[in-house]
Amino acid sequence: MRDLLVFGFLLLAVPLSFMAPFAGYLLWGWAGLIAISYYLYGFMAGLGYVQLFAIVTLAALMMKREPAFMRFTPTRTTVLLGLFVAHGLLVALLAYPGLARNWELYGNLTKTALFCVLMPMLATSRFRIHALVVMVALAVSFHGALDGLKFIASGGGHNAQAIKSFGDNNHLALVLLMVLPLLYYLYRYSAGTLARYGFLAALPLTVLAIVATHSRGALLGLFAIAVWIVLKSRSKVLGVVVVGLCVFMVVKLAPDQWSTRMETIQTADQDASFMGRVTAWKVSSAIAVANPIFGGGFRAVQSHPVWDSFKHSQGLLGFVDTPMLSRSGVAAHSIWFEVLGDQGFIGLFIFIALLVNAFVTRREVWKLVRKNGSGQQWAGDLVDMLAAALLAYVVSGSLLSAAYFQIPYVCLMLIEVVKQHQLRHAAQHITTKAV
Repeated sequence: MRDLLVFGFLLLAVPLSFMAPFAGYLLWGWAGLIAISYYLYGFMAGLGYVQLFAIVTLAALMMKREPAFMRFTPTRTTVLLGLFVAHGLLVALLAYPGLARNWELYGNLTKTALFCVLMPMLATSRFRIHALVVMVALAVSFHGALDGLKFIASGGGHNAQAIKSFGDNNHLALVLLMVLPLLYYLYRYSAGTLARYGFLAALPLTVLAIVATHSRGALLGLFAIAVWIVLKSRSKVLGVVVVGLCVFMVVKLAPDQWSTRMETIQTADQDASFMGRVTAWKVSSAIAVANPIFGGGFRAVQSHPVWDSFKHSQGLLGFVDTPMLSRSGVAAHSIWFEVLGDQGFIGLFIFIALLVNAFVTRREVWKLVRKNGSGQQWAGDLVDMLAAALLAYVVSGSLLSAAYFQIPYVCLMLIEVVKQHQLRHAAQHITTKAV
């Protein structure tokens, strides 16, 4: 039945994508974040939905079927992203032999970069920017609402497991964390009452889904988001109320085993799981020390031969005593050490520059908002929430191999898109005054 519904949906969506490329662009992003195939078991399960919508959208753009399409203009964000992809190509070419996912991960990074580079050329109005935020929120919060309802129905006994395209439960928690600020923004700025309260309802359900993952790193991310929202929200009372509601639901519904697991954060240096991650950080940094410019290749640390070559090396963390793991080829367990081991110090520098640039661009947007005057506060509030999503990524991602996930790159490019929109608004305002 699900397969038939999706088939009927495609009969409408594919022609729509060709006639209206921006709609196809939204479906391209939505298909990647919701991972339709995970929920299908029949004849539609094996179809590449992301590739389908990408091909249709790109074909429509090449045929110039998008009247609002703007010419590409290089910006700091697009240049840094281009450098990251170009450096990644050299990394993949010069990688250690036999890396199972080397070209797959580079291909995923390239596809994400293509989607992001097209964003400033297509999201040319406030309506389209809002549509992009809605697309991300609907795709990700679908998983959150589903697991949140299961958590409530089971009385706190449900354990949320990630779908294959995300990774494990910790990766699912990270993706759900990043959508929370966007749900808060959409609650405040959606025009329809039903839409506003729908996004508001999705917010606590997504929080409960995060609790259901039993991810300790997610708790740190939740705390970071809560502090950011309270500090940056123009409506402090509303921010405190929303955060307080979510905290109340966690306290009331979280099972005892969740509380016990969260308490182990205080004794991380005695936790075998955490110290195993530090061992992986050592090996990743040792790979980078031996290959400082191009690293070892994508997921080099998970290669058994590469791991065995560096398992006795101290890398940059020789001052920390860590156990010798009984297994080899362990994940990097940190976005920083993942990029460091994969792409060397040059790749890590570009990666950090991308994230820092997003927060710098956020400040630039706020300067433009104040300059443009009333009516543009939405832009400042949006980049604040996108920055909150990236803050959650930085905090929780420090304990996960998630450097090449799609959603952080979408968020940082959205901040750039908002900046470009405000620059155009300022230019139009100056032109109007001159006339």
